[in-house]
Amino acid sequence: MKAFIASFVKGQVLLLAPQPILLLLIILNKVSLYYCAPVIVSLAVLWGWFDYSGKVQRRGASVLKKLERLVDDFGWLNFQEGGGAGNEMVVSLLDKASFGSSTSTTPQLATATTEKIKEVYFTLELWYFSMRQKVRLLLRKAASMIEYDLLEVVNEFIEFYGEFIEKVAEETLRLVAKGDLTSLESERESFSTFKTRLAELRGRANAFLQSLRDDGLPISETKVRALEVDPWFKTGTEISETKQSPQ
Repeated sequence: MKAFIASFVKGQVLLLAPQPILLLLIILNKVSLYYCAPVIVSLAVLWGWFDYSGKVQRRGASVLKKLERLVDDFGWLNFQEGGGAGNEMVVSLLDKASFGSSTSTTPQLATATTEKIKEVYFTLELWYFSMRQKVRLLLRKAASMIEYDLLEVVNEFIEFYGEFIEKVAEETLRLVAKGDLTSLESERESFSTFKTRLAELRGRANAFLQSLRDDGLPISETKVRALEVDPWFKTGTEISETKQSPQ
């Protein structure tokens, strides 16, 4: 609303430029004051609306391009889109973990949990492609897009990001932590790379969301969920505590 009022005022200012000439014509009885006043106000309203609409469309297109980049980067990191992240995908740890000597779970329970996580992963993958398509469609019709469409797709990204981190990434890492991590030592560097790239992506996403909130868009959150589980960090802490404990 504030943006529209600013555009309306701008229209009024621009229409005041020919006022001296109009005033002279009124004094000379060439035009009617009662006729000119409504015309000027109407033109100002029309100018304000077109100026405001243009700003909204340009802003919407800019926001969607940034969102598209975030969505594409998320897909590259977690769904092997555009070449993929290969072994850096956190879900790939499920097929490499070993639970034969685990004291925290059994191979049967681990297998059942693995299947459950993979089922959620494939469901979220379908959601991802649907969301990505929605963003691209909105970009193509940015000229007729309304703010509600933009708000809806941004909130969907926030929800999707949180669901993936909670139900796929963290559940995978909790399960892996119950297994034999020595068999996954070769994957530690790949996971570290994944974690770094995910943190960078989250940082860009949070900055993007905060800028939208600052611009007045009532998005649901200004931060996406952080990845808080690291099985190797836990192991490293335990090893450190063991070395420091008295013999």
